[in-house]
Amino acid sequence: MKFPSGMIRYAGDVLRRVFYLDLLMLALFRMGLGGVVLADLIQRSFSFQAHYGQAGLLPVEEALWFADFSALLPLHLWFASDPSQICLFLIQSLAAIALVLGVQTRVSTVVCWLLVNSLQLRNPVLLYGADRELAALLLWAMFLPLGAKWSLDARQRCHWTGVDRVYGWAAAGLILQVGLIYFTSVLSKSGETWRDGSAILLALNVDVYTRSTGRWLLQFGESLKWLTFATLIIECLAPCLLVAGKFERGRWFGCLALIFMQCGFLCFLSVGLFPWISMVGLVALIPGSSASFKGETKIPARVGGGWGEGCAAVLFFLMVYWQIALVPSQFKNSAVMGKIPDVMAWVYRVSRLAQSWSMFSPDPPDRDGWFVMQWIVDDTKGFDLFRRGAPVNWSKPTDVDRMFRSERWKEWMLKVQLRGLKWDRTVERTIKEVVNEKSLRHAGDGPYSYQVRLWYLEESYDAPGKEPLRHLLFEQSYTDAISTP
Repeated sequence: MKFPSGMIRYAGDVLRRVFYLDLLMLALFRMGLGGVVLADLIQRSFSFQAHYGQAGLLPVEEALWFADFSALLPLHLWFASDPSQICLFLIQSLAAIALVLGVQTRVSTVVCWLLVNSLQLRNPVLLYGADRELAALLLWAMFLPLGAKWSLDARQRCHWTGVDRVYGWAAAGLILQVGLIYFTSVLSKSGETWRDGSAILLALNVDVYTRSTGRWLLQFGESLKWLTFATLIIECLAPCLLVAGKFERGRWFGCLALIFMQCGFLCFLSVGLFPWISMVGLVALIPGSSASFKGETKIPARVGGGWGEGCAAVLFFLMVYWQIALVPSQFKNSAVMGKIPDVMAWVYRVSRLAQSWSMFSPDPPDRDGWFVMQWIVDDTKGFDLFRRGAPVNWSKPTDVDRMFRSERWKEWMLKVQLRGLKWDRTVERTIKEVVNEKSLRHAGDGPYSYQVRLWYLEESYDAPGKEPLRHLLFEQSYTDAISTP
């Protein structure tokens, strides 16, 4: 079946006028993307043995139990030894640095995409929304000329000399990808608290995700309703402005509004690298110059043909289909995945296009809590390993989000607790890691007995003065000697 030439020309005209990207902004996008990949690796390396080592919390053979995606080359599962994992970390670091500098840009982007997906598959329990967005941005980045400006990639610089903007299916995919993150998120916010304006107030009461600055906002009470409605308006309208076509001021305002919202997340919420990755993605969409304000016009060049654009076109329509199918399925990935052929499902899992974007949806949680890891020696009340070995105190910590060594440790504990997974193996490994890490001193010499109890203290916002419920999650006695540095 042949498409009429008029339809092809019309599709090309839409791509050129609506889905275009500025090459200077793509250069900034490239640098930011490589920087985020490198920063993420550095953070992960601080808990390398616990999260990725052979004797760590999650053995390689168990990793796939918790994954809802696949990797084209699951290298971190194939080469499971600690030296192999270190080598893969180093290769990914070099690829990220090459991406920042623009050295063999396309190759370094492909290597980053392969290794980021492989690394995330090694321990899926640690993942949160930022990881999924990073993988999505790298997917589209592979098909774009990121090295055309401000790079050491001479071939790309020469090829794109005199070109300021590009268009095509890869550019369309990146723009739509970023826009859908916010648009589908606002569609999933269907709860009562978003309609009555109390959602932001409720979200800021989730201490594990709230900074001290966020708790300061709570004093404004009813005024936070306007912030709730402003969030909904920005997430609804700003993505539409990203495809404003010739109205470049619209795209400017859309990008700036979403960047401003991400700055708010960065200031008031403790959500890891998510705001940084989101802002990196938005930078790529900025028109770049002030040509539209001066009345000038820029004619974009096509990214290119061949297999690259063909693959980008297929991925574009797969992404659109998935997001449309999510709406009647109440944004549940599993419901859509069960209705498609196996080959198609494999493509979705490897490309990570099986996405459902939601934050505090359909409502922010109305319950929160914190952990107490009680380390008891000689029948004393014990020490709390999450409070740096201080005596056990059942009151809420001043900064719940700072009780964890890193964002990955926080995700590990919360995921295991919320999913109701078995504690006997996973938590015992966690406890041993924390006990050895804290290295509390014992008065005697040689082996001794101690007991570890892991508690989760749960509080409800509906009963602010009520004593939090204590849930004993794990209890185990040990006979061991804990070395002190």
